[in-house]
Amino acid sequence: MARLLIFDTSGGACSVAVWVDGRVAAECFEAMARGQAERLLPMIGEVLAAAGIGYGQLDAVGVTRGPGAFTGIRIGLAAARGLALARGIPAIGIETFEALAVRAPAGCVVAIDTKRNDFYCRRFGPDGAAREAPEILPAAGAAARAGAAGVPLVTDSAALAGKGRDPADPPPAPPRAAEFAALVARRYDALGNTVGNTGPAGLPPPRPLYLRPPQARLPETRPSETRLPETRPAGSRREAPRR
Repeated sequence: MARLLIFDTSGGACSVAVWVDGRVAAECFEAMARGQAERLLPMIGEVLAAAGIGYGQLDAVGVTRGPGAFTGIRIGLAAARGLALARGIPAIGIETFEALAVRAPAGCVVAIDTKRNDFYCRRFGPDGAAREAPEILPAAGAAARAGAAGVPLVTDSAALAGKGRDPADPPPAPPRAAEFAALVARRYDALGNTVGNTGPAGLPPPRPLYLRPPQARLPETRPSETRLPETRPAGSRREAPRR
């Protein structure tokens, strides 16, 4: 059976799980707004130790690839790619939408907090497949979309409380690796013979899913600031202009 390491740093938490012999063998979940870069690798070591699994025994790595926090997504993908490259095993990317949609297997609308007063949204059917392209909606729009479809609203944010969410909807919380570990295991099984002793044959590394460009921008350089400073030998004096 597959031995998989699965983690998420795409939102307001750091979460790691190990899947062995068809079940979650160990997991750790810590809510945090920031600090995933410092916590992820120690947490991976702790969970692997709890499961009695070494890095050399892993068959694949699973990671959320967004949408979500720009920095958090990069942290998770960098760790997954590094581990996969070092061990020669596949890195399997899961949309954060998919990681949350497992909470409502009969169908749902997933709403991920953008931290800009709106939400990344996507609707899923009872087969777990996405029904529509992702979109960006205000809180009321996300709740209305779920209500119109007659499905639960699954979200990572308590900010939707009182915005039309049904009290019967799954409680808001960031993705938890133990919850979507079975989904990663199914993706791994679907790879079949494309996975060899040295890793996947032709399987590209997971790429980030962004629905907006990052907020960070390089500062603009004014033309006057690009002029190189004047240089002259040490001890020399500037000559006065001739009249």
